[in-house]
Amino acid sequence: MAEVGNHLGKIGNHLKHTLETNSMPVLDIDKLTNEQKIRLFAYVTEKGITYEQLGISKATGWRYKKGLREIPKEVMERVLSFLAPDEIARVVYGKKIEKADINDLLKVINTAVEDPQFRSLLFMMLNRFLGEYVKQNTNSYVVTEEDLKLFEKILEQKSKATKEERLRHIKYAMRDLSFSLSPDSLKEYIVELVAEEGPNVARHRANTLKLFIKEVVMPKNPIIGQILYNSFKVPKVEYKYSPPPLSLDLLKKIFNSIDHLGAKTFFLILAETGLRVGEVYSLNVEQVDLENGIIKLMKSSATKRAYISFLHKETIEWIKKNYLPFREDFVSKYEKAVQQIGGDTEKWKLKFFPFQLADLRSEIKEGMRRVGREFRLYDLRSFFASYLIKNGVSPMIVNLLQGRAPPQQFAILQQHYFVISDIELKKIYEEKAPKLLS
Repeated sequence: MAEVGNHLGKIGNHLKHTLETNSMPVLDIDKLTNEQKIRLFAYVTEKGITYEQLGISKATGWRYKKGLREIPKEVMERVLSFLAPDEIARVVYGKKIEKADINDLLKVINTAVEDPQFRSLLFMMLNRFLGEYVKQNTNSYVVTEEDLKLFEKILEQKSKATKEERLRHIKYAMRDLSFSLSPDSLKEYIVELVAEEGPNVARHRANTLKLFIKEVVMPKNPIIGQILYNSFKVPKVEYKYSPPPLSLDLLKKIFNSIDHLGAKTFFLILAETGLRVGEVYSLNVEQVDLENGIIKLMKSSATKRAYISFLHKETIEWIKKNYLPFREDFVSKYEKAVQQIGGDTEKWKLKFFPFQLADLRSEIKEGMRRVGREFRLYDLRSFFASYLIKNGVSPMIVNLLQGRAPPQQFAILQQHYFVISDIELKKIYEEKAPKLLS
């Protein structure tokens, strides 16, 4: 999986050069039937292209359309020069094109590897129809176990204390970022650290990530490494981030504007739980108890305690009705693909969100743009806390619901100040937490 993701980066980097330096027919004219040639010829003249522009007389053009004379190759080359690849495909193969499966995808990839002209055409089509998605995914880097071992080896040159500190920070960063680095996720992660754990921790974590990207990512992929390295800044001690004010009505509009059911569900859970992006993305199916409306995060560290969260009844029903069938279909459709590219199929199948995080972010951002308001996904965490406090919930309870109370503090609270059960927490959540589906 990591090799495929990083190889896509190389493809994306090659894309711009390919588009700028290649100009070639997008179809093998010799393989066209006479009927297909006539359809293309008629289509281009209906678009307003004159016979003069095609280098023929009106009478000759009439004969071509009627099939009284075969259209020569040089005329077809002029015809194709006025058409975009999608127009050519639509005219030649008809409006209804059969959906491709994973075997077709592998054929396309193999052909692109062997045939430079086909590869150039593929890049042009990807850029035209999936440009934003290509950009999102090719700017991402999937961290492997080998990368972490290499980083540890590089740190051998540092003092023992420095090495241990860097390894600790990279371990926490990989856990929180789900072993995937992208410009958006890195920026949001540093903002989250400043707000949650303070600028000192954020500064050390950011410096460690910068070092990891410089020493490990850049040598393997210089362009992606440079993009990632420059995507975030090391915060200063006085660094402060003020999240924008968000309203429940705005979040409802954005939710309704997101098309992709995976991204829609991801946004829904983030907004209604106030959990961290990495926490929600890392969930597996066993952690999401839809029967009892509980999310079992089961994560604890020296600075964070995120052990449990909840779901509204309306959200549970929506997920069961809309998301689970979609997810099941997605897993069934692409299980073979994950297996063929060397991924851990069983682990992937257990993910509650078996999609690329970059795709989820891209779809949510598109929904935001449709509404006319963009913000960071981490801001949903601030919204959740503000919403509860405005509804009279104690900041102490908010910290518990968002997993913000460190384990030691949590133990002290339970032993000396109050005793609160999961049932009581769930009741507070159901009464006070924001609802996007009501």
